[in-house]
Amino acid sequence: MVYANGTGRLQVVRTAAAPDTPPAGTARAEKRIGILIFEEFSLVEVSSISEVFSLANQVRLPADAGERTETPNYALLFLSSEGGSVASSCSMRIWTESLESHWMNECDALFIAGGAGARHARHDLALRKRLGRVAPRIPFIKAIGEGAHILAAANLAAQNRPSDHARAAAMRALSPVATSTLSNPLFIVEQTLTLDDPKGPIAAALSIIKRDHGAAVAREVSEWSIPGAWQKLATLLDDADAGGVRQKIEMAARWIRENYVRPISITDAARVAAMSERNFLRRFKAQMGLTPSEYLLRARLDASCVLLAATDLPVDKIARRCGAGSGDGLAKIFRKRLSISPTEYRRADRHKKDDGS
Repeated sequence: MVYANGTGRLQVVRTAAAPDTPPAGTARAEKRIGILIFEEFSLVEVSSISEVFSLANQVRLPADAGERTETPNYALLFLSSEGGSVASSCSMRIWTESLESHWMNECDALFIAGGAGARHARHDLALRKRLGRVAPRIPFIKAIGEGAHILAAANLAAQNRPSDHARAAAMRALSPVATSTLSNPLFIVEQTLTLDDPKGPIAAALSIIKRDHGAAVAREVSEWSIPGAWQKLATLLDDADAGGVRQKIEMAARWIRENYVRPISITDAARVAAMSERNFLRRFKAQMGLTPSEYLLRARLDASCVLLAATDLPVDKIARRCGAGSGDGLAKIFRKRLSISPTEYRRADRHKKDDGS
């Protein structure tokens, strides 16, 4: 495959697709990075991303050629809606595989290219449908520049919201805290960077390398790619990391809302966010304004209030449905938070409705 690298030179890159599935009894070593392109895509951005991952593969090669590193390298594949030859904004053509290729079944990250052609590509109904079908299987999606328009046109956030059952369970909490992030997608979609800066595509690729291999490897790759640019790139990477943490916390908060009926521990919630317990507690409180335990208690309290007001269910049954354990347990929560008992809350709510009728 021929592409122009970030310095304007033409470079040949091998992009043959890896086998669809590894041999039985073996683990897939490489990480699969897909790059979705379309007519009049930005070759500069795409070549910059390709070069970064190519350099990462070289940096990760062990000193002794007879040894193999346990850290996965990267396999890249250019993709388009239907596959075939696609022309860049400078008329260089690149061969692609279909977005629904079997290779995508184990794709680890997908970059959506930017460029002038994004304005037309976002109206491509077939592309939008295919992207909507494959996106839920991909852990990370990064839209580059104008590629964010394609991401928005595909309406991924709407297509990948929690199920109606899960959404109904979450809505029972009915508090601003509980509903503020309900529309976020379950998978992580990152419109990572606005690429007014030409270093943006490189930082987007480096954010994955930093996540996989650490800052030292990301820095080494950046120095190979653009010598002396690490200080600027490190700032961009910190911004991208912050966005990733926000989404992890939102995902954990959503999980708490959807599972408040059952016992939940800090360990469980931190595992959902893929964070250490200490870091999770600190980040959750800073972002949500409540500790995870307080957030869970708030969800249970709000759900109980709804059931007390809308039904004649016994307090014990409401307590079990809302994860409070027993009527006594729910009464303790009410007295601590509202200074009244569940029965008094129900009576006051109905008295208020009677007075307003």
